[in-house]
Order: sequence, then structure tokens, then C-alpha cells
Amino acid sequence: MFTAAAGLALAVTTLVPAGAASAEQAHSADVTLYVSPVTGRDGNPGTKARPFKTLEGARDHVRSISRKARGDIDVVLADGTYPLTRTFTLTSADSGRNGHRTTYRAAPGAHPVISGGTQVRGWALSDPARNIYKAHVGDIDTRQLYVDGELETRARDRDNPPGFSKTATGYAIIDQSLQHLKNQQYIEVDSRWGWMHYRCPVQSITATAMTMQQQCWHNANLHEGQEIQTPSWLENAYEFLDTPGEWYLDKTTGDLYYMPKPGQDLATATVTVPRVQDLVDLNGDIDDPVRNIGFEGITFSYATWLEPSGPDGMVEGQAGFRITGTDNPNFDSTRLKWVKTPGAVNVTYGHDVEFTDNTFTHLGAVGLNLNTGTQGTLINGNVFKEIAGTGLQVGGTDVIDAHPDDPRSITKDNTVTNNVVTNVADQYGGSLGIFAGYTDHTVISHNKIYDLPYSGISLGWGWGLTDKGGDTNYPGNSGVPIWDTPTTAKNNVITDNRIYDIMKRQADGGAIYTLSSNPNSVVSGNYISGVPSPAYGAIYHDEGSRYFHTTRNAFCDVAFQWMLMNHGLNIDAEYNFTTQPQYSTQFNTLDSTVADNTTVDGCQQLPASIVDNAGLEPQYRHLDPDQPSGDRSAPSAPSKPSVVTAFPTVADLSWAASTDDTGVTGYSVYRDGKLVSASKNPQTRVTGLTAGQKYTFTVTARDAAGNESRKSRAITVTMPAGTDLALHKPVTVSSYSEPNVPDLAVDGDLSTRWAQGLGLPDPSWIQVDLGAQHDISGVITTFEKQSGYKYRLEASTDQSRWVTIDDHTAASTTTSADYTSLTQPIAGRYVRLTVTGSNWNGGSIYELQVYGTPLPSGADTQAPVLSGKPTANVLLPGTLDLSWPGATDDAGIAGYTVTQDGKQIALTGQATLRVSGLAPATPYTFSVIARDAAGNESAPILLTLTTPADDDLALHKPVTVSSYSEPNVPSLAVDGDLSTRWAQGLGLPDPSWIQVDLGQATSVKSIVTTFELTNGYKYRLEYSVDGTAWSTFDDHTAVATTERVNTAFAPAPVQARYVRLTVTGSNWNGGSIYELQVYGSF
Repeated sequence: MFTAAAGLALAVTTLVPAGAASAEQAHSADVTLYVSPVTGRDGNPGTKARPFKTLEGARDHVRSISRKARGDIDVVLADGTYPLTRTFTLTSADSGRNGHRTTYRAAPGAHPVISGGTQVRGWALSDPARNIYKAHVGDIDTRQLYVDGELETRARDRDNPPGFSKTATGYAIIDQSLQHLKNQQYIEVDSRWGWMHYRCPVQSITATAMTMQQQCWHNANLHEGQEIQTPSWLENAYEFLDTPGEWYLDKTTGDLYYMPKPGQDLATATVTVPRVQDLVDLNGDIDDPVRNIGFEGITFSYATWLEPSGPDGMVEGQAGFRITGTDNPNFDSTRLKWVKTPGAVNVTYGHDVEFTDNTFTHLGAVGLNLNTGTQGTLINGNVFKEIAGTGLQVGGTDVIDAHPDDPRSITKDNTVTNNVVTNVADQYGGSLGIFAGYTDHTVISHNKIYDLPYSGISLGWGWGLTDKGGDTNYPGNSGVPIWDTPTTAKNNVITDNRIYDIMKRQADGGAIYTLSSNPNSVVSGNYISGVPSPAYGAIYHDEGSRYFHTTRNAFCDVAFQWMLMNHGLNIDAEYNFTTQPQYSTQFNTLDSTVADNTTVDGCQQLPASIVDNAGLEPQYRHLDPDQPSGDRSAPSAPSKPSVVTAFPTVADLSWAASTDDTGVTGYSVYRDGKLVSASKNPQTRVTGLTAGQKYTFTVTARDAAGNESRKSRAITVTMPAGTDLALHKPVTVSSYSEPNVPDLAVDGDLSTRWAQGLGLPDPSWIQVDLGAQHDISGVITTFEKQSGYKYRLEASTDQSRWVTIDDHTAASTTTSADYTSLTQPIAGRYVRLTVTGSNWNGGSIYELQVYGTPLPSGADTQAPVLSGKPTANVLLPGTLDLSWPGATDDAGIAGYTVTQDGKQIALTGQATLRVSGLAPATPYTFSVIARDAAGNESAPILLTLTTPADDDLALHKPVTVSSYSEPNVPSLAVDGDLSTRWAQGLGLPDPSWIQVDLGQATSVKSIVTTFELTNGYKYRLEYSVDGTAWSTFDDHTAVATTERVNTAFAPAPVQARYVRLTVTGSNWNGGSIYELQVYGSF
């Protein structure tokens, strides 16, 4: 495609290939041809003694003999560099014939390099003061320069330069020196944020403005909310050449400048620029594919790509696909015409092509690219490294890829295995390790993928818009036509990959990222670690992802969450193992199940069977060896486990601990031969079982090195009978939001859920009627989120008196499924779950399951006896402590029901209750009823009283303060109005104080402080008789408040005329008090 300038020598490099297979030993061919760039000549017959010189010479000879060949043809490449000045193209005329193959392979021990690079010589010192050298290269254009095989940096300014603000045509600037930069039309703005990496060329610069070339600038501002931002840096000006290792090409003079690094000698160094874009193209067509061709043991190196230097720049839609052209009125108009980045090696309508043991490196775009209609390709045992864009791409994203008119255009049955993908996307940071678009049965397995700026593997395309029926989440399907047929994407497999150290520069991605419908697709056995918080999920099922089975993956050192489903549908995520329990489902994720996943304490508890199996298979680990462990001794096998079955669907296993020379770090549990759980300690809970079914369990142990023991002796258990009493029973709720209606919480389907009304605050509740009285022995609650709920479970025989089954209101949940197993059954017909705190998510329950047995005949019918009457200790005008004599019962007291004016206010097991929120000077009647475990209830005992008047000693009294800010003056803190407040002077630091003069020394028993904020204050209350000597009433300076209203009670009344509140810490809000109230005894 591109012609090298005359007089420049072609680059010779010494890259280590992925693996040079022996042609004679690894494969026996019927015809063997030889090529040598050093000793060969294209007029030779291609024998070992008289080889061809060039790839073209060998190819042309193969064409002349292939139709008559009765076996495979091997083209054996000797050591050395095979320089290209244009693309080496293979077509159907070069296909292996009659079921035989044509393979271009390295000679035994050879490391042949197919190179599109040109070596630059003739360096002379140009600027001695700055140690800048110059070489004249004529009409060469390049975006990369390599010195001794190392990519150097195109001259760039500092990171995040200040003083830029966006305008309609570019940027307003304050750095007037920028106007003096030369060749401004070749300067680029590099801007990266989120998942986007933009590169746009400058048009011109004045003292106050930088005008951008508008084709790129227009397209870079189409995506609302993801537009190009201010520069991450400026690039490609001679004036930026200030750091060793930087270079600059002056295209107006044809001069190349370079500032050497310490130790580099340009007189002896090999300086290379790439000149050819497509090194190798295999071009078939729909009627005549190119087929049965292989490449083995070859290095593909020094390819260029100059499109980002043009007026389109590099405007990413996503994953390195570009928005180009001028006919783009809005972002939606571009969706079906994003441009795929080309590869150094490209296959179009290729069948049964193989790439094995090759190296793809020093490439300016994508490494290997499989285009439309590529079928049956094997990509195995290769190394992809130091590539500007994505490592390898499988399939396309055009309409012909998603909805082809002819099935021969489907990209299918391609296999990507045992490859190393590292340090790719190093110049276009929104690109990927491995990309697969609309494909059928792509297998991506046993690859080692690491050190990437963005996502590791991306599968799928279209955001659901091109799926059958489109995506109803987007009005008008975002302008994309709605098809009535599914896309070609299905049956895809991502298994057993080792992925780590990804998302190092971009955000909103993951180790494995998916889009759109992919029926019968699997994500399994992958070991993922080193995932920072910019990754929204280690596995990220993004918009429209559907029909994935995500199972038995392992996650270590994941900062944010192990999985995110965003607009996901029909996804099952089960039996995964993670050190990070957090995951989330959001934005209309429906009909998806997240269940039976295991959280372990540390990476060394993750199942060794996943960790050891992920990544390169043993015969390929020489491609990128890990640091070997000196420990090869496995732990002893665990003892035969024992099993307890508290629920018909849950088994609790325990076993004697294993031993190991360096220590056992964890255990793996297998059910009927399949991995289902893991733990640090010798016990675990296995869920998702079926009542009455027989299961066999075994256990293995592992150590820190990943050595796994033999399996324990097996134990077989038959789960007890029993059914979910709540299944399909009537449900009432506090509220709900469509389509998450109440019945979905008792439908037996863990992919559907009830959710409270949108935007409503906590608490919320759901109540199920079991239809008859039962002895309730256990409840399983499966929440939407992995963690963050506070809740209370209650049972009732009559819906008016409730018994607490489990109180989880003090601490949030840490798992999605919570199990409450009762040592003593509780009688009830109704079960209620109240979500008291949801971490802003709202009550949302996948399933509420209740277990127990009908009440037996002859059950306890004797009611408790409760005598005497309640008493009240009034603490404040609106607060009192209620107490009563303990009840008696033949079977024991289960608890007490307390009502206030006929409305239940509490269920308690204690004979005392603090009641607050009462109105001053108001009569109330309280009743207490005792009940036993069978639901029998005593006669009520009653107390009627009138609360005292609100005699606030501080009301309207004189106040002094440290400072104040209008209109929040001091007197507003003692005006009896909880809607007004005092606030300290604006911008003043802590501490601040407010002091009230009660007028005379008086007895003080309690002080109530109502702060502006609900939390975050540290403070101290003091009192004094004379305003000089102060005593502490309450010290809250160690721990910040967690509620707006804080009450302090003195053990005994104190004498005080002055009360002072000092705010020692305000969490940057400043002292701010709605009301300071002081009370004596009642």
C-alpha cells in the first residue's frame, strides 16, 4: 500500500517470536519451499540450497503448483527480516487446495520478521544545547518511531495544561506562547476521559484561542455527556521536544528530530519508522474465500496507520472504532457507520486460516483483524504486544455483520486460545486486548491478558439496538432501524482466561465486557485480578447484554465490584468466587439471576482449580512465564465432611482441617463433581439445593502456591422434605414500582423481584399470608443487592401483634441471601419483612421464602398471665420509659406487644420500652400484652397518663455566641421553632459556641440539641452557676453525631444558670443549631 523512499535501508530487528516451530519436526508436508532474505533469489527453484528471496516470489510459485498439489505445501522462512514496501496479499488463488494446507512457517530455530519498517540513518547534531539530532527523511510520514526496538514518545507538552476552556470552535486559552508554535496544523490535542480517547488536529492558534480542525472537532462533540474535554496534553510540535526519548517530524521540511536517551548512540542505534499499513492481507470474497492458509513462528512488525493524522483525527465511538466524515448531524446518526481500525494482518472471507506461535509487535493500529465472513480461524499460541490499538479483532460491527443477507458473510467458528496479549492499546487507550463483534461461536480461551489501559476482552456490539425488536430503553431505538430477526451473535465462549492489571488509564469498562444479545454464550473459568475502581465491573454485562451464563469465575483484588449488569436481560451469574462481594444490577436489568456465589476472605482462598487452570495451558507457558513457586507440595486431603440440613435447600458442611508444609489457605467444595463453594475455614454453606434430592459432596484443600489436595472421601446426603410456605401466597406491600410487582417476591424465580415505589424513602415492607398457622422454623431472604440492607423479620398470628423473627436493623447485610434459622419455632400465619435501611436503593427483594410445619394437634393453648399495671418514667415532655411486671406462662414468654392509643408501636422481649415522639401536655393510653411461642396472648394491662407541658428552660432566654452569619442569628436557636437556626460566621473554622443564660440557677436534668445536619458534629455541653467555672454535662468530642437530634441526660439533676454548647468539629459545615432546649426534672 505504501512505498518506501528511495535510498533508505529497510529495518532489521531481532525480536523474539512467540515460538519458532520446526518445519521438518512439527509438520510433514508433501511440498516444501524455502525462502531466505539473505541468500535467496526469486529466480531460484525454492529448494533449501537455492531458496526464494521474497514472500512474493514464494507465493507466486505456490500459485503455479497448488492446483496440482496432492498434499500440504510448506513455505519455510529462514532467519532474517522480510522487508515490505507494499502489502503482501493472498487471495483465493493462494488457498490450500483439495483439503490441503499452505503454511508459511519459520525454519527450525529461525525468527523471521515480516517488517513494514524503514531504517533512518544520517543523523547529525542539530541543537547542541538541547542535544537534539536531525535526519532528513523526505516524504516519510509516521506516528511512531522506534530506537533499538523501543517505542519512543512523539514530542508532547505537560500533562493537563491549565487555562483551557471549550468554545464552539475549539478552546479559549491563556498561554499566549502557544501562538508561536510552528506547523500548528500538525499539532494534536490528546483528550481522554471515561472510556473515550480523542485525538484531534489543531487548525490555528492565536493569543487567546486555539481553533481545531472542524471535521474532527464536530464529531468529537456529538456524544452528549461524553464530548471531548480539555486537553490531557498537546502533542507534535518541535517546541515540545524537551525530554530524552522524544521525537518530532517536520513534514514541511522532511526532517526528523530526536533527543536521545542516556546511553543511546544514533551512529550505531537502529532507528525505525513504519511505512506499510497492512503487512499481510488475506482477501477472499463471498463466492471464493481464501482458505487453508497458515502462518507459524513469524514476527509481524513495524506497521503504520496514518488516518488519525488526517482531518478526522481519532474520534472514538467505542473500542477503537472511529466516527468519521462530515455528514453527521447528531451522535445517533453515526451508530451504524463507525469505522473499524485496520490490522497489520487482515483476513476477509477467510476459511480455516491458522495463526500459531507468531508475534505481533511494534504495530501502529490493530495487530490481527478478522473481517466479515471469516470462518474456522485458529489463533493459537501467539504473542501480541506493543501495539497502538487493539491486540486482535474478531468480526465486525457493520449491518452486514449483524444482519447479513447471506449466511456466508457470518463470522463464525473462530478460536482464540493460548495467546499472550499485553501492553496493547498503548497509543489509542480506548482500544482493547481482544475484541469480538457480531460473531457466532467464537471461542476465547486460555489466554493471558494484562497491562492494558482499558478492557481486556469485549464481546458483542449494538447496545441492544440491533437486536430483534430493538432496545425499548431508548426512544425511537436511537434512530437505528428495528429488525425483526436476531443478530448473528450467539454461542460465544469466554473461558479460562487469566486477566489482570487492566483499566490503567480509562474508565467504564471491565476485564470482560459484553454488549447485546448473545444466546447460549458462556463466561466461565476466568481468573481476574488487579481491577481498579475505574472498571465498573470486573465482568461488565453492559447495555442489552442477554443470555449469558456467567459461572465459576474467580476474582481477586477487585476495587469496586465483581460484576455489573446494566440493562441486562436473561443473565445467570452463579457459582462465582470473589474477594469483593459487591455487584450491582441497574437500569431495567430483568429476568436475571445472581445466586449461589461465594465471597472469600482473600485471594488465597479462591479455588485452585480455577486459578491454576486459567491462562496459558502448560505447553504454552514458556511464551510468558510466571515466577515459579518453590512449593510443589499439596496439602493433605480433608477428612470426609459432615452435613447439617437446616433448610430443605441448604446444606452446611464441616470437616477436619487439612495440613500442609507451608499452611492451608482455603478449601473448595464440590457437589456431584462440580465446584460450588469455597472457604477459608473447614466449613461452608452450600445453597441452591432441591428438597428430597440426593447429593454427593467432596472437599479439597489448597495452599498459598495454589497446590490442591486430593479430594476428600465423599459424603452423600438426601435433603429433607419441605416446601416454601410463601410460594405463590397472597402478598401485601408498602408500595411497588412496575414491573417489579409484589407477587414476584414469592414466585420461586430468583430472576424476578419486588421493588418499592420509585423515589420513596425507607422504610418499606412486604408481608405474605401463609394461609394457616404454622410453626415457622426459618426464612431465606434474597435481596437485589449484594449488601447494604438493614431489615427486620416478624411473624404474626393475627396481623396486629407481631413477633420478631430476626432483627437486622443495626448492621447492613453483606450478602444478597440472608438465612434466618430458628432454634425454637415461632407460631404465625403472617410473615413481614421491613427494610429499614437500603443504602438509597429502596426495598427490593428477589425472593422471600418461609419454611416450617403446620401447628401440631394438641399444641399449647394456655395463655400467659400478666398482672399489675405499667408504670412510666417521664424523661422529656415527649419521651418516657414504660415498664411493667414480667408475665408468667407454662411454656415461657415469647415477648410483649405494646400499643399506644390502640396502635401497635413495638414488639419486645423485655419488660421495658422507651417511647418517644409524644406531644407535650397530651393524654395517652398504653397497653401491654404478653404472648408465648404458640401465639397465646394474655389479657392487656393498661396505663393512661398525660405528658407534661414543654417547659423549655432555655426558651427565649438571652444568648451569646462565638459568631453568627445573617440571617441565622443567635436568638433563633432558643425561639422554639425547629425551622429556624443559629449558624456561626461564614467561612470561620471550628470550634464555635453558643451559650444561654437561664436567668437564675435552676435544676437541670436533660439537654436536647437539634443540629442542622443529620450527622457529622462533635461537641461538648457544659454548665455553670457563675459563667466562670464550668463543668461538663456531656462530652461528644470523640465521635461525631449520627442523628440530627441528640439528647443528654444527667445521672442526677445539676444546678446551672448558664449552659454552653461548643462545636469542636462540624465536618466543614460550621456550627449550626436549630434548637438548644434545657429541661429540669419531671
